[in-house]
Amino acid sequence: MPRLTFARMLEKFCQQRATTILSPRDAALFQNWLLGLFAARTSPPKAGHDYDWLAISDACSVGHADLKRATRVLSPGLDALTRDVRQNGGLHPRKVSRVASRRAPRVTAHRNPAESADSNRPPETPAPPRRKPGVRARPIVEFPESDGKPWDDPATFADALDLHMRRHGDSSKHLAHVLANGASQVDETTLNMWRRGVKVPRAARSLAALEFIERRYRLPSGYFRHKLPMTDRCTSAGAIAGISRAERRRLAWHLPFDFDRRPLKEREEILEWVQRVVISGSTEYRRFQAAAMRQRYAVRFPGLLGESTRPRGLYRFCREEDGSLPDPELAVTAVDAPVQLSEEMADLVRFKTATLTAFGYQRNGVWGEETASQKVEHLGLMFGALAAAPSGAVHGFGVPLESLTFGLLVFPIVWDWYIQWRERRRGFYTAWEVDMLRIAIALTRVDTGWLRQSPQLADRIKPIPNLITERDIATVRADWAGACEQMHKHGLARAREVQRVARIHRDPFEPIMVVLEADSPVGEYRKITEEILRLMPDEKRYPRAAAEAVRAFLMLRLGLHLGLRQKNLRQLLVCPRGHIPSSERRLTELKRGELRWSERDRGWEVFIPSVAFKNANSSFFGSKPFRLILPDLGGLYHYLDAYIDRHRRALLKNAADPGTLFVKTVKLTSKDAAYDQNTFYEAWRLAIQRYGIHNPYTGRGAIRGLLPHGPHNVRDVLATHILKQTGSYEQASYAIQDTPDMVAKHYGRFLPQDKAALAAQILNRVWEAA
Repeated sequence: MPRLTFARMLEKFCQQRATTILSPRDAALFQNWLLGLFAARTSPPKAGHDYDWLAISDACSVGHADLKRATRVLSPGLDALTRDVRQNGGLHPRKVSRVASRRAPRVTAHRNPAESADSNRPPETPAPPRRKPGVRARPIVEFPESDGKPWDDPATFADALDLHMRRHGDSSKHLAHVLANGASQVDETTLNMWRRGVKVPRAARSLAALEFIERRYRLPSGYFRHKLPMTDRCTSAGAIAGISRAERRRLAWHLPFDFDRRPLKEREEILEWVQRVVISGSTEYRRFQAAAMRQRYAVRFPGLLGESTRPRGLYRFCREEDGSLPDPELAVTAVDAPVQLSEEMADLVRFKTATLTAFGYQRNGVWGEETASQKVEHLGLMFGALAAAPSGAVHGFGVPLESLTFGLLVFPIVWDWYIQWRERRRGFYTAWEVDMLRIAIALTRVDTGWLRQSPQLADRIKPIPNLITERDIATVRADWAGACEQMHKHGLARAREVQRVARIHRDPFEPIMVVLEADSPVGEYRKITEEILRLMPDEKRYPRAAAEAVRAFLMLRLGLHLGLRQKNLRQLLVCPRGHIPSSERRLTELKRGELRWSERDRGWEVFIPSVAFKNANSSFFGSKPFRLILPDLGGLYHYLDAYIDRHRRALLKNAADPGTLFVKTVKLTSKDAAYDQNTFYEAWRLAIQRYGIHNPYTGRGAIRGLLPHGPHNVRDVLATHILKQTGSYEQASYAIQDTPDMVAKHYGRFLPQDKAALAAQILNRVWEAA
């Protein structure tokens, strides 16, 4: 068996078998000792018929008791190494000894006298073993001398490796032999491919070989690694105890290339930092959200609004790779709504979203698609809390599924139980409870409330122990309008009480606080786009990875230039150069904008009808469309053209084109290339995790102290930047297509010291001019 193949088998044995009984640190020490024996062609020490585990313990610095406990697991690897050394290392001497010890042929008793005399001659000295034909192998020198000629540092890795190998007189075959003796397993073919630029090192063992070559040629540490092209992936993290394979893939980008070779304590420190800062975000709300998402209790309405059975708002990583729920208990608490409740929800959605109301009904306001989806989710959570078992992790009320009906929402006691349950779960009241009470107020409003206009729901109410009695049901059935009026008044009073004590749980500024505190928030956030360009993979070698990087770059750049909400940016259509753009009427029907080339202005234009915006009736629009010519700054047009012409096709592959500017990376399991609310958020958050958050262990990431966030935060950055520069809420509202009041309430972080500093700039000019 080739030495390289056998060495990889030993390494794989240690990673898969030794880690099952030894700690990661001890397994790594044992692996290094085993590979050292293999490189030296030495068998493991033995004591009698067993291996000398005490000597092995001293040699590899692993506790003797731990090794004895792992005897049955580790012995097969030692046996394999012993057989390999016996077969390859001692093959020639064994043949010689057999020839020397071969018995002489038997002779008869009658001998010739001459033969007897010859037999008394001294034995002839055996001829020395024949030397193998061919050129004798060069001796291995640890630090070969260079040719001493002046040289220019090449820009590419392939040219640099070839240059220094020639300077030091190393052929690929000889260098492979040197690496094999140094326990760095890289063969001659691989070295030739590196020198020709066909392949580049990416695996951990290949990067370790580069470090060995740097030391051999006395080059600076990291000389070859810094010349490697940006790849489409990071060095594999190997096996990490207690971490699944899928999570290791997510962590690989954020781990240093030499993670496997670092001490155990340092590896644990790196993992803790990555999981706390990069993955989870380390804010109080993110920790609460992560814990809450493990306890699914919502009642789902599959098929409603064209949604799948996966509830809106749940991230894909909450499920296993096969799409199943990670815990059987959670599968019980996440249930589909019964037929009766589904029909009632569909009737409510139809009432609030239809262009015209049904005959005999009245309403006040219409739900858009996003609003309707949100209300369905919120009501599903309420029904799920009522249905959850009291003894489970959710501590629900335990209402049977068949007893769930919208008729329950006319009882004040039901709403009181729900908002108090949410307060116990979170620890305090928030604006969420106020919004839910406003739903109850709207549903029971006189003349226009859907519940008030649906008295037939009273017939579906069933008694619920400790909540609703037969007498309560009889009272409601006797006077449905009076029950709705009582609930309406109760909701108004309760909403005022909750709003008075409500606290803010999710501070939207917290993840980007370091950006908002900068003198130029937009300039600080722009560093992320520059980091994307710095780490851009080679398009010729990694076309799909380059396409994903350009997509992330354009997401952030267009977000900074346009200040759009996630929905408008995600649904932005694209019209390539030379094509006829969509008409305003067509875009109005679709309620979407479009990016197209303007021949008149010689630039890329973003055109969005006002009806596509959430605040279409705002004074900012005045029923007029939004139109902006993007500036050709910082390579924006170059990457827009490249993305539309090449990169977008690389992402789509053979999937149907949804027509939007931003498309997902189509994989075998992808059903649709278009982003939805969750997947677009995840794509933005991934870009921030990779390129935005500065990682002290890898050196990647643009901004120290940044935390993961979504696309909506870019509106905070724009509004705060203009406030710091001008002090005008009016101008800040122009950047995000909103009103000054909305900027002051939700977007701009304009602190007293910022106001004082802006005023001081004007006042200080008096002394500067004097």
